[in-house]
Amino acid sequence: MKKVLIYTVSVFMLVTLFYNIDIFNKFEIGSKQKAMINNNISKKYGDIIIKKGNENKKMIALTFDDGPDEDFTPQILDILKKYNAKATFFVVGQKVGWNPEIVKRAYEEGHEIGNHTFTHINICKSSNEQIRKEIMETQEIIKKEIGKEPTLFRPPYRAINETLFDIIKSNHMKVVLWSDLDTKDWSNPGVYNIVKTIEEKAENGTIILLHDYNKIRNNKSQTIQALEKIIPKMQSLGYEFVTIPEITK
Repeated sequence: MKKVLIYTVSVFMLVTLFYNIDIFNKFEIGSKQKAMINNNISKKYGDIIIKKGNENKKMIALTFDDGPDEDFTPQILDILKKYNAKATFFVVGQKVGWNPEIVKRAYEEGHEIGNHTFTHINICKSSNEQIRKEIMETQEIIKKEIGKEPTLFRPPYRAINETLFDIIKSNHMKVVLWSDLDTKDWSNPGVYNIVKTIEEKAENGTIILLHDYNKIRNNKSQTIQALEKIIPKMQSLGYEFVTIPEITK
């Protein structure tokens, strides 16, 4: 009986210990320390980070992550073509292999193509080897389809570390984040909320984060419905929709 009691207490203590460690780790992931590390990285590699464009020109950069999507990306391209608007697409390498004709169309219609890793990995949870592999494989497959490698990269989940920046710098690329305008369209907050966010926060040089992929499959994503409203509205206010290279001149 005594041995059973000792064993039970020991197991309880171990479970409690691992639980506390897990809570500690979760706390650390979202702690101020992580923010400080990211700020230090941003300062060290500031010359290859793009957060905003030229504030002296009435230009806005629409950027789309996670495509190309076989259903939604062509609809977005149709809207951009209708309003003579340009955008930047940060594509997932694996999806480029699935939808090569869509990437070609985007490029041929004057849009910029950027790298968003091959399988949408979290940089901070990946080995150095995997990070390099994901980036370089995406470079290769995009070059195969449009004839040149991208010069822009956007990290999934906005997760960054020094390994990433060393790879980007050695390949003469730049990391594109975004301004203070994350529409959170991936969470389907409602067309009205997406439009309202852009109308209220967009200004000269703003880089807007959107997605041409959505897990909810329907005829028109909320992003597409919002674009149909926001592009002509912002153009009526004198704004031009351009690519990242254009907005940073």
